Amino acid sequence: GGLEILFATFQFPNGGDGFWGVKTGSSDPFRRPFLAQSAEDYLRYVIICAVLGFVFIELHRRLQPGRAWALIRRSEASAMAAGVNVTLYKTWAFGITGLLGGAAGALLAGSLGLLDDGTFRASESVMIFALAVVGGARYWQGALVAAILYKVLPALLNIWGVDADLSYVIFGAGLLHAVITAPDGLAGQALQGLRSLLRGKGRRDA
Repeated sequence: GGLEILFATFQFPNGGDGFWGVKTGSSDPFRRPFLAQSAEDYLRYVIICAVLGFVFIELHRRLQPGRAWALIRRSEASAMAAGVNVTLYKTWAFGITGLLGGAAGALLAGSLGLLDDGTFRASESVMIFALAVVGGARYWQGALVAAILYKVLPALLNIWGVDADLSYVIFGAGLLHAVITAPDGLAGQALQGLRSLLRGKGRRDA
């Protein structure tokens, strides 16, 4: 909602020059990287950036920052008692989310060509947040699940001749399921089931 007000009020950015990128009159499309001018090249460019982002997240999750965040998530008091600098790691997490969110916004601008107040509607922000919970915000695989649900499910409903608005009902049911029975989302459930299956197979082999 705040972004929508900002873009509507200041026309920021609309493809102009300078720090704010504001241009009076008609807006110019955002320029894509010289390596990704065509739609096919830009798709590959986005996939590479997404893979690098997922690797970046997974490395943080498996190394010391991830262990510190897991401890903070369970109990800040326990984390401080264990010598974890809670303020540092909270700031660290905030910076990483800002970095990845900014990169995603830049890729979106390159894909759409222009950004305006309609690009960041409040309803879309709420929907993306809900799908992040459904997919599993704790895991990078959850982001993939959320993206697939957000784009693929409405398209499939259209193909099957069903009103695509039904997807909102499905998303709402999924959100209730995640909040009540699956706080780690679909990705968390799938990973937990896979780990249980592998442990059971290991015991049978032994």
